[in-house]
Amino acid sequence: MSELLLTPRSNSGFALFSALMGGQLAPNKLWLSPSWRAKFFLRSMLTPVSSGRHLHQIATCETLQKILPQQPTLPGKIHRPYLHLGLSVSQRVAAIHQHYRFVAQLKRDDLRKGMLSASGFELACFSGKDGEAITLTMICNGRCEREGEVNLLLHCDGTLLGVLTFAVTERNGKPQLVIGGLQGAHRETPHEFIRHATKACYGLFPKRILLEALMQLAAAMGITQIYAVRDGGHVFHCLRYRLKKRALFHACYDEFWQSVSATAISRYLYQLPLSLPQKPLAEIASKKRAEYRRRYALLAQLHQQLSRFTR
Repeated sequence: MSELLLTPRSNSGFALFSALMGGQLAPNKLWLSPSWRAKFFLRSMLTPVSSGRHLHQIATCETLQKILPQQPTLPGKIHRPYLHLGLSVSQRVAAIHQHYRFVAQLKRDDLRKGMLSASGFELACFSGKDGEAITLTMICNGRCEREGEVNLLLHCDGTLLGVLTFAVTERNGKPQLVIGGLQGAHRETPHEFIRHATKACYGLFPKRILLEALMQLAAAMGITQIYAVRDGGHVFHCLRYRLKKRALFHACYDEFWQSVSATAISRYLYQLPLSLPQKPLAEIASKKRAEYRRRYALLAQLHQQLSRFTR
């Protein structure tokens, strides 16, 4: 029941819709619920053209078919706010299709598999100040599904420090990377451990490391435009989630994007630089230069490991 099977004659959006509604296809347990299927039916009827186009793309795109077991809510993803506020239902359909089309066309097999990995694909691994294991992984498992398609995860000794969620869409026919979410460690993670992990990275915050890695990956994929959601553009700020989800949104995106010289381009998005400059050592107080040298060395190690994906 967790695998999408379509015969050549039924390889269509209508056949997929019928299989989902009839219970013949259930990507996960949610689809076994009559109430879940009823909601999907009603929302599809409210947006018949966009929903039909979306289901047709899933039914006819091999990449989307393969991703369905790990993205079980994919058929109805367009019915909810996605990536950032301001996108219409038809634009959500286009964004999702553009992302997976871009991934399917990647020339490097390892990078393509990483962008579609359900279990996690290790991008980089290095040691911290006192030998801590710092790992950067990429995963596509439906987590943070409203904020994008792929997650970058940063761990220290197996404990999650941060998650960056993004999708690759198009603007004027060219690929652009859009960051829909940037989260810190889990609530239950002790603040003392987070401070320890930051010291292990010589004062580099997890969000900075994730952004450095993302920019390196964007360059490797030939992407020359990077955008990021503003505080007011995050999907949890829509009316639909104002009571249920907004209390869970504690990140201050605007402040972080401004700290890396991002430019506000709309109510919902910032445009980010393609790389983050490093302050010259000569401009740093002498008592801090040793730590900055180690910080820059760590970033150089990260960049060196990620450079293998350059096409």
